[in-house]
Amino acid sequence: MLKLPGKKNPKPGKPTKATSDEQRNTQGVSARGNTLRSALLLGFLIVLVPLLLATAYLALLHAPLEKSALIQRVADSYASQQARYIGNSVAALRSRVESAVGSPLALQAIAEQNPADIRLVEQAMLDYFPQAVSLRLLPLSDMGTADLAGGFQGLRNHIEVDLVRRVSNNEPAEPEAYQFEGQWLVSLAQVATHPRISSRRAVVLLTLDTSTFEAMLNHPEGMVGEFALEQRVYSEGADRDIRIASQGSGADAPASTAKVNDTPWRVLFVPSSALVNEVSSHVSPPYGVLGILMLCCIFGFVFALQRSSKALDSELERIIDGAEHRTPLDVHIPQLVPLAKDLRKLTLRRARMGNTSNIVPAVDTHSAAHTNTAMTAVDGPATQGLSPHIFRAYDIRGVADTDLDDETVYRIGSAIATIAGELGEQTLCIGYDGRASSSRIKGVIEKAVLQAGRDVIDIGLVPTPLLYFATSLLEAKSGVMITGSHNPAEYNGLKIVLKGQTIAEGTIEKIRNIAQTGRFSKGTGHAIQRDVVSDYLDEVVSDIAIAVPLKIVVDAGNGATGHIAPALLEELGCEVIPLFCDVDGRFPNRSPDTGNEDNLSALVREVLSNAADFGVAYDGDGDRVVVVTGSGRIIRSDTLMMIFARDVVTRNPGADVVYDVKCSRNLAQLITGLGGRPVLWKTGHALMKEKMVETGALLGGEFSGHIFFGERWYGFDDGMYATGRLAEILSSQDQSIDDFISDLPVAVSTPEIIIPVPDDEKFALMQKFIESARFADGKPNDLDGLRVDFQDGWGLLRASNTGPALTARFEAGDEAGLEKIRSLFREQLAAVAPDLNIPF
Repeated sequence: MLKLPGKKNPKPGKPTKATSDEQRNTQGVSARGNTLRSALLLGFLIVLVPLLLATAYLALLHAPLEKSALIQRVADSYASQQARYIGNSVAALRSRVESAVGSPLALQAIAEQNPADIRLVEQAMLDYFPQAVSLRLLPLSDMGTADLAGGFQGLRNHIEVDLVRRVSNNEPAEPEAYQFEGQWLVSLAQVATHPRISSRRAVVLLTLDTSTFEAMLNHPEGMVGEFALEQRVYSEGADRDIRIASQGSGADAPASTAKVNDTPWRVLFVPSSALVNEVSSHVSPPYGVLGILMLCCIFGFVFALQRSSKALDSELERIIDGAEHRTPLDVHIPQLVPLAKDLRKLTLRRARMGNTSNIVPAVDTHSAAHTNTAMTAVDGPATQGLSPHIFRAYDIRGVADTDLDDETVYRIGSAIATIAGELGEQTLCIGYDGRASSSRIKGVIEKAVLQAGRDVIDIGLVPTPLLYFATSLLEAKSGVMITGSHNPAEYNGLKIVLKGQTIAEGTIEKIRNIAQTGRFSKGTGHAIQRDVVSDYLDEVVSDIAIAVPLKIVVDAGNGATGHIAPALLEELGCEVIPLFCDVDGRFPNRSPDTGNEDNLSALVREVLSNAADFGVAYDGDGDRVVVVTGSGRIIRSDTLMMIFARDVVTRNPGADVVYDVKCSRNLAQLITGLGGRPVLWKTGHALMKEKMVETGALLGGEFSGHIFFGERWYGFDDGMYATGRLAEILSSQDQSIDDFISDLPVAVSTPEIIIPVPDDEKFALMQKFIESARFADGKPNDLDGLRVDFQDGWGLLRASNTGPALTARFEAGDEAGLEKIRSLFREQLAAVAPDLNIPF
């Protein structure tokens, strides 16, 4: 036992003083209570009580509110979809009326205003509208009024009379529902003018019963609830809603409404019990997790109580032993350090330990990191010509360390800023991807822009779509994205937006000329930083509604989407399995090129092993996306476009859909069958966006994986947003993506075939092929390269805009037809380039 120096042990026997109970109890030291146990118990209660409160909150408040909010979002979506469908149907009906009135017989009757001829025309037009109750053609006088003297002239009531009056006076006249002889009818009116005799006009009054609109209320998914069509009327001194037509039945749930454009109607939707139950089933408090947490708390308390007692006993033994044997001691319970020190002082009889006379203050001797000298302004023509091959059709691209040295980058940045100033653009957004060279290039570009007198908004390390988003969101409508896109790690480049438009070949050439001559604007700009990621996430989440959570594997390929895409999909309510989501510009796990299916093997394995609903892979900067189904099938982008076209065109009849020359012609046939208009166009993300703006298309896509949404989005290519739209479509379907695409048109086709040809030879070779190739049984199209359509398929050969190569693709109904088309192209290409290695 340890004997403290300077103290004698009392001898047993009679005490020399009066002995108290405390003195008899181990020399005045006793245990009263257990503070350690009480502290642990208090900590246990501090943890347990919030858990119990959280359980009560989740069960009684949060879960019902979350269920209600989710049901409301789903119901709002159904109401909006149905309202758009009815509005589009009414617009289509007016178009049909306009087409019918344009017939020669109708125009003659309008011109002559012969009552007998008008009756015949009415009957003929009525045959064109079998669903109509009646159709009247009412000639207008030279004064522009219908002859309604002597009564309603066959019109049913003052409502039809008022419709005729309003349209004849060129006033807005929405269709109107009313009751006539106990039956609900709907009438719409519009004026028809003779194209050659402007004074000859007539009013077409088309009347339908409500069965037509009841049919419009049928939802493609079946009876998901009650749909009702209501009209606001003024009656008995107040506005009230009257029900025109309805379908289905709803549960005891809040109704959602949506305005039908260009009508006095709204669609009311009450979800069915089945839909409410289905949506509600996906919202449940995490009782299991909370239960596990409670059990863990109890186990942790018991374990901590036992462990802490043993640890305290062990630590006290070590302190006493260290004091007895004068050995070095590390105390593991900091609160016992004062006790250990006091015991050490008493036993060692030393005021200090060791000699402090040789202690020297530590000095930080590390050298500063090497930094490059800051780029200064560049004036005058370039002493060496800028590499022409870095200036591509719609971006600038090359090997970062050789083609994109600091002076070249500075000249390009100065040229961009100069052109922006000529366009009246003062501020440019700048973003960059995760490549090793991107930060350097971004710094040089920013300095060049500032010294050219433009301001800079630095949006940081982001995927390319966020640069496009920034130029749509912020007042700055111009920007530069530093990215090597889908190219290997040693490459880098610039994608450029000027005044809201991604630039193409003409502007690229202008940038090259200004960069070469050095005629730059001068000034002093200002730079700020702006985080647009949260704005982007908020915008996408507010636009996309996921009815049923999905399990999605996200393969970012170590690209710039790695820190955004998983968060986005999780906020949308999906379960995300991240794959290669650490941003690493060396791309250690796979190439950033998602067009090569060999790069997707890890994604396929991950989808299969996790039984995911589907997986997605993005290229290096996130403007391309590839989808892998739950069965491990890689979906080519033209098939993905068919899925999106079904969704977009079905809800927007007559919509334009733009697709590039590499896409399957089955896509065009499907779009036409849905009532849309397919628009074939040149390959290239900038060219596609120009065509989207020109046509007002609601959807666009390239075979390489660029998907453009003009409906509900900004029209730029965004792989992450496309993933969200795909999840939205699939979450509203009671089938897998494999089932969803099983009934799509199928053809035998090749992937994109790369034929290496030097940049300075590829366009001349392509032109020679176009001029000399002859396909007797095919229909050639030289919109972009040469695409030849045959009866059972097609073939394409074109010069790549992004690399030193020709690209080819072929499609046919079967393998024999595919080989026949390949052979035709192979023979024709070999005739103009006999030394070329043709890999098909």
